[in-house]
Amino acid sequence: MTSYFHLNGSLVAANSVCIPVTDRSYLFGDGLFETILVNNSHPIFLAEHLARLQDSSTFLDYDLPPKEQLAEDVSAVITANALDTGSIRLTVSQQDSQGLLATAQSRVNILITYRRGSPYTPEQYKSGFHAIITERTKRNEHSPLSAHKTTNYADNIFARKEALDRGADEALLVNTSGNLTEGTVANLFLVKDQFVFTPPITDGVLPGILRQKVLGLCDTLKINCREEPLCPEALLSADEAFLTNSLMGIMPLETIEDYTFDLSINSITRRLDTALALLLTDSKPSP
Repeated sequence: MTSYFHLNGSLVAANSVCIPVTDRSYLFGDGLFETILVNNSHPIFLAEHLARLQDSSTFLDYDLPPKEQLAEDVSAVITANALDTGSIRLTVSQQDSQGLLATAQSRVNILITYRRGSPYTPEQYKSGFHAIITERTKRNEHSPLSAHKTTNYADNIFARKEALDRGADEALLVNTSGNLTEGTVANLFLVKDQFVFTPPITDGVLPGILRQKVLGLCDTLKINCREEPLCPEALLSADEAFLTNSLMGIMPLETIEDYTFDLSINSITRRLDTALALLLTDSKPSP
């Protein structure tokens, strides 16, 4: 079966897709991307992903087509590949450079690709992730890029390699002030005395789509929740901890460094996970 990607307005056989070497994401990491869960052939929270992409594109001065057109192109990839369960990646980057900067007339490459299945296993959700606090790199909360999902992922790659080298699933990054921020691909939440905490965006945290959904679920479920700076020592008094991103949903943490969480308790994490499952079901169109 032929696979199809979508490049600059057209469906193209996946093995024929070419991005020119002048593309600024390739040259400088000057690009943006969104990774979107597909469930029952439906792109989950697509409107929120496209809104974030549009906001970041405006900030970086990319000229994107309307969100309605991008949504149609995403649907075209799902349909062409009969994608039931998996993910869509939408990557945008400017095509041409004049030295360090893009040319004034530079157009934007828009590439939509897909993957089948989930990168996470049922066993991982059951046993929870093991995380470390990376020592190789820090999140720069003063960089305006920390609030945007760019293709410049070198810091995250270094941190993930450190996690794997140390036998962990994920690495947590602290910022230049020493506060916890997020994982390499996920936002961080801690629970203490039935109260949910997560680092604020101003500490160098990506405004994740699932992060915002969890905050909304806390409000709906009347769970006390607060965005506030978290020092690493806060881990030692937490009752629960979990990670979120668009593909993993809610992933419990079993350990962070040498600190172990009792997953048999995890009452808040389970409540939020159950509520998220219902929210995902409600987000699908009616047959």
